Amino acid sequence: MEAAAISNKLLPFGSPFLGLFCLIPMYGIFYKAKNYRQAFFFFLVQSLTVHLLSSYWLANFRGFAIFTLGASAFGTALEGGLCGAVSHFLPAQLNKKNLLEEDGGRHPHYVWIRIIWFSASWVMWEWMKSTGFLAYPWGTLSMAAYRWKLITQIADITGVWGVTFLFALFSALIAEGYGIMERIPRAQNNIVMAESFVSSAKTAGIFFAICLVYGIFQYVVPRTPVKTLNTVLVQQNVDPWESGDAASIAVSKKLTEQQVNLMRDIGMEPDLVLWSEGVLGYTYPSAIQFYREFPQDESLTAFIARMDIPFVIGGRTLVDHNRQLFSNSAIFFDRNGDYAGFYSKKHLVPFAERIPWAENPLMKFFMGKVVGFTSTLTPGNQYVLFKIPKSNQGNTKAALWSNLPPETTIALEPDGTINKDTASRYTENPGYNPDSYISFTTPICFEDAFSDVCSQLYRIGSEVFLNITNDSWSKEPPAEYQHFIAASYRAIEYRTTLVRCTNSGYSAIVDPSGRVIMDLPVFTETALGFKVPVYERKKTVYSMMGDWFAYLLFAFMGSVFVWSTVFFYIIEPKKTVPATEKEKTDDEREDAAGRSSENDTPPALSTEQSSAPWEDSPEETSDVEDNVFTAKGNMKSGPVHTARPKTIAVPSGKNSTGTKKRR
Repeated sequence: MEAAAISNKLLPFGSPFLGLFCLIPMYGIFYKAKNYRQAFFFFLVQSLTVHLLSSYWLANFRGFAIFTLGASAFGTALEGGLCGAVSHFLPAQLNKKNLLEEDGGRHPHYVWIRIIWFSASWVMWEWMKSTGFLAYPWGTLSMAAYRWKLITQIADITGVWGVTFLFALFSALIAEGYGIMERIPRAQNNIVMAESFVSSAKTAGIFFAICLVYGIFQYVVPRTPVKTLNTVLVQQNVDPWESGDAASIAVSKKLTEQQVNLMRDIGMEPDLVLWSEGVLGYTYPSAIQFYREFPQDESLTAFIARMDIPFVIGGRTLVDHNRQLFSNSAIFFDRNGDYAGFYSKKHLVPFAERIPWAENPLMKFFMGKVVGFTSTLTPGNQYVLFKIPKSNQGNTKAALWSNLPPETTIALEPDGTINKDTASRYTENPGYNPDSYISFTTPICFEDAFSDVCSQLYRIGSEVFLNITNDSWSKEPPAEYQHFIAASYRAIEYRTTLVRCTNSGYSAIVDPSGRVIMDLPVFTETALGFKVPVYERKKTVYSMMGDWFAYLLFAFMGSVFVWSTVFFYIIEPKKTVPATEKEKTDDEREDAAGRSSENDTPPALSTEQSSAPWEDSPEETSDVEDNVFTAKGNMKSGPVHTARPKTIAVPSGKNSTGTKKRR
């Protein structure tokens, strides 16, 4: 069900409604797993299924389907299985005895602990798959929640983990309620059990209500931009891996000039032009001279100079000539077409852009002979903030109080006259006017899906995120939309504007509330000129504290681990220590005596020998004339040997005939 809730061909932006219920079957399986092996297997199957159904388009990556889809599916499934095994700790402690005690009215808090534990475990799973070198933040509950903007607003406090927790909590609550309904008819104290669930449901309802109220406020609150960035987004719909940079540059030049002319016709002077990732095939800075001559009809440098606008274009850079290390970069050009610098992608796609242990001979052999490629890129080593002046800026003077220290001293000279340097600072500010510049950063490709990258870019002063992406290789619209959905949360988390310029889609502009204010159709050759709103930078809880909510849930799981260890392995065993002889009840002593007597009783005789429960002894018999019934029911007379009666201990719970007595 989770795969159906995530963006797919039928539901391009997913289904939050399905997302609320998609984990109900998993909750039942989660707590019915009999051991850690089963828990590992169940989570492995769940994560593998979701990955294959939602990220099937990975098979289109340059013909390396077995590696890109197969290896990623294997890694994701293995991570999921390990997470399931770790999460099984609590279910492993809640055995049948605990459930019976709960049915009897004990441990009413177990309901809430089970619900929170499952929800926290799901957050842990999605956090694990979304962080680190092998991170792949696709196929998550937060992606299913995208369309419900009133709920997703909490991302500026909790990040996507709060959204995931809410949806997992809802599924867990419904599944727990269903399970309790099945148990109530046979429970000894069904009132306490029902009350514990109702209490848990009320608490969850309050939590949902608080999040909803906060979401409504954040979604409807008016936000006024303090600046605007007149931007041209070029979506050339050309796969540079198949067509080369000649075709990419030709189409991009055509679309750019058309859009720039349209903007200038209505009096809007462009501030920046964005081309997507990977347009330039030759490596900078050594390719500076090459692109002064290429393309032959009009070189790239000459074209930028003619447009008279700064450009950001995706390409490769040589960051270490001696070791021949290359990076995937956003290359910055001034309005004259001169190369100004670059930002290199820090979080590379594992096993596609970066191969771990690439220098190892075995890895080289495997990648070259089995996979079919051996090239690897180097991650960037710095976060870069780009600044450009606003076009048609009238007054560029900085305010007098701009960039002043919080404390200072204004002193006269010894002769009682002014200090001219100090006085001039309070007459005119020689610094630049921050209102005349736009500061932006350029997360590359799927870096816009990672909060750890974007948080650093935001902290260095970014006023707007300008993402450049190449997803054309996927050939599938769901791939474009899934990438966009994962990235859209960055706008909410940092309450900033996100601009995505892609070569095939989904190119869009997202405001700080997560609204799409302008977009382009996927897999279409087109361009967009738009006045991008830039808002005042404001610190959010998430921008300051990061993944604190996920860590809080992990702390809860750790505390439950400690509590369960102490309770089930130290406290409970002490309660079940065998009692001393003096502490035994009468029934226990009676049962013990009965078992001892049964061990001393001789084997029963056949009915033809004797109907007595004990064996005859010659010394203890006497002749008696009496009429008796034989075993066959015939009456005979004559002397019979009659044993002297012995005292027989009757086992507890039986009468003298050996049958069970009713209590």
